[in-house]
Amino acid sequence: MPRTNEIIRKQDLEGSESQLVEDLLAKPDIHQRWIETYYNDENEAFCEQEFDYVTKILNAPKDSVILDAGCGDCTHSIRLAKRGFFVQAVDCSEAVLQLAEENVKARGSQERIHIQHGNLLGLPFEDGAFNYALCCGVLMHIPDLEKALSKLARVLRSGGRLVVSEANMYSLEAVVCRTLRRFLKRGRAVMKETPAGLEYWTTDSAGTLLTRQANMRWLIEGFRSLGFALQKRLAGQFTELYTRISSRSLKKVLFAFNNFWFIHVKIPVGALGNILILEKR
Repeated sequence: MPRTNEIIRKQDLEGSESQLVEDLLAKPDIHQRWIETYYNDENEAFCEQEFDYVTKILNAPKDSVILDAGCGDCTHSIRLAKRGFFVQAVDCSEAVLQLAEENVKARGSQERIHIQHGNLLGLPFEDGAFNYALCCGVLMHIPDLEKALSKLARVLRSGGRLVVSEANMYSLEAVVCRTLRRFLKRGRAVMKETPAGLEYWTTDSAGTLLTRQANMRWLIEGFRSLGFALQKRLAGQFTELYTRISSRSLKKVLFAFNNFWFIHVKIPVGALGNILILEKR
């Protein structure tokens, strides 16, 4: 059984955990909040070089179809389309898919991106439908993680490749913040320790959100049990502390360090962002 370090208020987690999270993700406010937090010129530049590197390793032929599972507003789908791929984008939130339609149209990518409503826990595709799939920053918000992994495995054919990007619970940032949180006994989120990682549950007037920092070894083993072999584990952004500070000069220092780590150091163990490239046997 998971261990909790705080008492979860009954009214916060009544009913299905998955349904609580889906109810929040169905609202446009949470997606707008993420856009305001993460969409800036520095992040855009980082993600562009990140996608250059990942797609080079993926080595998919031009015009390949890539599933973007949990596409959000299709920002990553557009990155893939820009690099010569067709994209099947799917998300459970009708609200964010409206943003996605607008985003894709504004970028002129309508011919390469097909947007469809669908839940990662019940992907509306046949078994082995795709050779390639991307799932970026999505699994961290899904309570039933094992089911999500199995659904991704189902829609990939033998020899297919999957790119997964998640937060690493053993990163320097995660460990320091967790230690300070416990020492100072501060923080709005309820923390639950599970084999898959550390779950942070936050509840406010908008609803309930899960954000998981993954145990990357557990995640790799979970995919391995479904027939995947790890091809590469990469460092994404070393830190996201820039989301917690207001100083523009300090933000620039953190973005510069993220770039330095990604380009020159590359070690994923200490980085908050981790990217897994897996192949289905």
